[in-house]
Amino acid sequence: MATPRKDTFDPHVVGIYHCMTRCVRQLFLLESDEKADRENAGRWDFCEFRLAYLAGLFAIDVLDFALLSNHIHTLLRNRPDVVSAWSDREVARRWFKLHPSEVPSKEKNHVLTEQDIDQAAADKELMAHARRELSSLSHFQKCLLEPIAKEFNRRDKKKGHFVAERFRCRRIDCDGGLLLCSVYIALNPFRAGLGDTLQEHPYSSYSRRFRGEANWLSPLFLDERAIAYDQVAEMTEGEEGVQRLVAQANVLPSPRCSEKGTLPLRWSEYQEITDWTAEHIGTRRRLGQREQEVTVPERIEDLLQSLGIDPKYWLDTIDRYAEMFHNFVAMPSQMETIARRLKRKYVKGTRACRTCFVEQATSSQELPE
Repeated sequence: MATPRKDTFDPHVVGIYHCMTRCVRQLFLLESDEKADRENAGRWDFCEFRLAYLAGLFAIDVLDFALLSNHIHTLLRNRPDVVSAWSDREVARRWFKLHPSEVPSKEKNHVLTEQDIDQAAADKELMAHARRELSSLSHFQKCLLEPIAKEFNRRDKKKGHFVAERFRCRRIDCDGGLLLCSVYIALNPFRAGLGDTLQEHPYSSYSRRFRGEANWLSPLFLDERAIAYDQVAEMTEGEEGVQRLVAQANVLPSPRCSEKGTLPLRWSEYQEITDWTAEHIGTRRRLGQREQEVTVPERIEDLLQSLGIDPKYWLDTIDRYAEMFHNFVAMPSQMETIARRLKRKYVKGTRACRTCFVEQATSSQELPE
């Protein structure tokens, strides 16, 4: 039974979602053709530039991404808490940057003015709509994919659909699932043969972080000081401290919407897990031994267990991630809660979650010492 998007995505609550979009007929429409004319080169550059541009305008954190020849992976966190803290003028400024055609002017090549922003900020209906859309996954994907489709259809002198279907969306509700999804995304270019190492294909969040080119991505480690503006008050100077942070966000341009991190891991720990996983996934595929027994190093085993992951199933789960999980990735008890909310006996992927995740009494959100 298909799950409606409204049952997966809650626009009023901060959540993390793995989104994937594929080209029509699985054609390699995103890959640059170096033998073609110059206009057809740099397609991945165009896609990444658009993704980075949207990261600086939307109230959405881009945690991870990978651009492949026929599909795009993104790991996104919607931030209704952040967009609610923006002033009406800031919302109007960002909205008109996304949709310049909506600027209320009949002049051609009109340049956005302060008067335009003031006029839009006074329109309460427009502001309510813009705030909702600026933290919407669907609107983010529309603003990402529509320009890509139009540009590449123009280059190819084609008409018709470019994207195969509406983007797929999987909600991630636990730290273990977040690490699992992040590593899976990092391994996608490697498994597709786009490089002999994870960092060789530059169009992925792993490669960008490795090269120090990730200023528009969410930081890897968790920064509790930037969880939400209402919680910052306890760690600054009360309500005045919050207002100063909001004012700063309204004035200073930023390549990302917040400083909230991705995982309770340092880069060195994340890199150790990901590189070790890539090495053994690559060996399995070369030898054709998917179920081969592998001893997990003690250091990696401790890190996986700290996030509620059963180490002995780690490689199998990464290898079969796409087929094992469906609309939700969460701890077993969370999957049961989701099933009750949806009034179902179970939801797809529950068995996989019971296999690879281990319930913990407490879940620390702080950076380990």
